[in-house]
Amino acid sequence: MNQPTQMLILDYAMATPEINEAIAYHYVHAGCIVDYRQYYPNLVRDDVDNYSVIALLAGRTPAFPSALMSQNEVAIAAEFVRKGGTLILAPNLEGGEGANERFLYNRILADLGINIRICNDQVLDEEHKYAATLWDRPFYRPVSDHPVAAGVADQLALERSTSLLAGEDTSVMLTAFETARPRSGAPVMALGRAGEGHVLVAGRYLLNATGIALRISGEPLVHPELLDETAVFLQNVANYTVGLGTGSADWADVNPAPAERVGAVGSVDFDLDRSEVLDYLPHGVNVDTFASEDTLLPPGLPDSAIRRPRILDDYDRDLASHYAQLPGDRLYGWVRDEGIRACWGSTVDWGRTIKSKEDVEKVTGTLKDMDVNLFWGISNCQAVGGPGYSEEEESKVLQQWNWTAEALADSNVKWYPTLDYRYFREEKTRCYGAQGQKLDAVSPMDLDFWHNNWRNSMLAIAEYSLECPSIGGICMDVELYSHPPAYNYYTGYGFEDECYFTVLEHWKGWGDPGILNEAEDVQLPDRFNFLRVHGLLDEYFNVLSSEVERICRSIRSDILRINPDLLLASYVFTTPCNWFDLGLYRGFSSPERPIILMTFNVKSGRMMEQLRRRGVYAYHTSVALLGMMKENEYETVFTNAREYGHGLWMNNVNSLIIEDPSSVEAPASQGIGFDAAVKAIYDAGQKSKTSK
Repeated sequence: MNQPTQMLILDYAMATPEINEAIAYHYVHAGCIVDYRQYYPNLVRDDVDNYSVIALLAGRTPAFPSALMSQNEVAIAAEFVRKGGTLILAPNLEGGEGANERFLYNRILADLGINIRICNDQVLDEEHKYAATLWDRPFYRPVSDHPVAAGVADQLALERSTSLLAGEDTSVMLTAFETARPRSGAPVMALGRAGEGHVLVAGRYLLNATGIALRISGEPLVHPELLDETAVFLQNVANYTVGLGTGSADWADVNPAPAERVGAVGSVDFDLDRSEVLDYLPHGVNVDTFASEDTLLPPGLPDSAIRRPRILDDYDRDLASHYAQLPGDRLYGWVRDEGIRACWGSTVDWGRTIKSKEDVEKVTGTLKDMDVNLFWGISNCQAVGGPGYSEEEESKVLQQWNWTAEALADSNVKWYPTLDYRYFREEKTRCYGAQGQKLDAVSPMDLDFWHNNWRNSMLAIAEYSLECPSIGGICMDVELYSHPPAYNYYTGYGFEDECYFTVLEHWKGWGDPGILNEAEDVQLPDRFNFLRVHGLLDEYFNVLSSEVERICRSIRSDILRINPDLLLASYVFTTPCNWFDLGLYRGFSSPERPIILMTFNVKSGRMMEQLRRRGVYAYHTSVALLGMMKENEYETVFTNAREYGHGLWMNNVNSLIIEDPSSVEAPASQGIGFDAAVKAIYDAGQKSKTSK
């Protein structure tokens, strides 16, 4: 048996191992054992000698907080390549998200004399495109003369990407089409060589196209089976990249249109990190290892410590069925029998279009005509149960609640009034990120905020539901609307005093007292790096996540004491993978009382299996964004939602009614009128009831 190639994946976004599992999958099947370090994503000098392949996935700085590449890692990475290593540079998208790594990756390429540069743009294509769950995504074209194109379709669904400039002595594997912007036929995946080694440059979302999404999913909405061809291509890329390093593959001098010059690296308008490169990993840093079942493992590495990587379609269907059947029929039988057909919208003061009883009845009537069975959306429960609202404001909201309840009485539509961040008031604290960035949202460890805003607002719905049988549950929208600069509490957030000293208090009597005493005096901008270099980040986020779980479990108990028949639901725009999301959903769910989870993911089986592994239990519904579907595609999308999960959620009923042709949430953007859209939704829903 051949010795496996040792590979390391580092992700400056600090995503959970499950997010990058699909990248590991293809390299494991190319003959690698893959290590992944979530909470020490920076190179150490030992890595140069211990690994043959190293992948660096860009983070989110400076736009958002995350880990970030130190400028001192540039020399280490270049040394690794010159000595014969294979380096994979995986940039983020354009703009500030990942700009730190984009600049330093280009420095590495320039220092190595490799004629590839990563551009600050995003590939768009109005002709060669597919409908993803939100917005269109460009198709890409494998370079036909390249070995990785063998047996692959001539257009591939691969998510968003920056473009590249690729000059002489580069091997281009994938390009945009001639119809793409900002540059016709631009390369998006290319190889260079320097010394004895090689460098693959490919966007992190390209490499993970067959895996669980870190951002809003780029899966094809109508034809998710397109990813089957994508998987073949990505496996070819992994085989070829590993083969160059082992000598089993030959360099392919293929570049359809080499750039005359790739240009200088330029300068940046943000501060570069100058953290020291350590000689070896600090004690306590966890390393996740991916390997196949037939891989020859290194001595001392037990089989129980190994993850067996899989991709979206590969999950334990018997286990999924077991968990789907656990909840009782009285409360959850409808989910299994007919599937969830949810719709977002509002009957409470939305966009200045919902003011009168007639407005409310227009929305509720449309929901009934579409045969929706779960209605969630803006309800401003904070005005009824939270602080900072006047009696007049509370009265207006309650009036709209009453109109909604009356209109939905005796219908099949169950209303899930929704708590979201737009309506919180009297926030006393703010959350701060790894580099000291201020998030215009409350600290996740502000206990008064949890009690007075979250708890009291949700209990107000529970109390109201006792006299309102049309209410089937409570929904939570955890997107941080109007709270820049992030859409949720990313893993890089949570270093303000409220979080930091909560963790230090939990650590008393645990660990090295000298380090903990030193930690007391570390100021905000230095806390992240202090914890990182002492191997404490993993446990730091575990404590915060456990605290969120404890708080949410208490709120859940209070809700169910008032009305034990209420179900809980939540929208989160991407895969729950941050410490905050995971703690929240662990707290609000259990195997017998799963939460109804609404995301932009399509093929959710693998995601749900990984969430159960982390203590989150849910029925999953995928999105059916009404402006992304043609009239003849509704049935396919609805049927897919039952096949790949437990139903769907549509966005949104208000845009459907307004018929705004410019809205991605409106059928009018596809030229579908109100009556035709309602009929198409109803017909597709009826067929989806029996599709599973």
